[in-house]
Amino acid sequence: MRRRFGWLGVATVALAVSSVVAGCSTVHESLGTSDGPCYLALPVATAAVGPSSHFDGVRLMKVRSVTYPRLESALKRAGVDSGQVCLVAFTGTFSSTSVSRPSGRLRGHLAVVVLRYPDDKLVSTVLFSRLPTHFGHSHV
Repeated sequence: MRRRFGWLGVATVALAVSSVVAGCSTVHESLGTSDGPCYLALPVATAAVGPSSHFDGVRLMKVRSVTYPRLESALKRAGVDSGQVCLVAFTGTFSSTSVSRPSGRLRGHLAVVVLRYPDDKLVSTVLFSRLPTHFGHSHV
């Protein structure tokens, strides 16, 4: 005996498929895509360190969540004490005379450009010997 799906059966299958697809997109959204708005700041960040640098990644952070001393110090000196900032990391050969608004070390192979969010105003370019935090999503 052969059974046919009625509209109720088709609707049930469609609901089940849409639930699975929605579950997949929820997992995708939890992979750290909240840093995405900072990609719009890449032109400003690249201009701060120069074109010979290599992009390493971005982070969108609340100012109060920034706990690395050099970054905290740069934010305090610039008078940024609330809101959010985009941190854009680069590798290269940097010096305090080759970057915009330098802070931290006089020389370094890593630079973190700090920009206010959402207006992308340059706060500081902090030079490091190693990155203070994880920067992900370097594929653009």
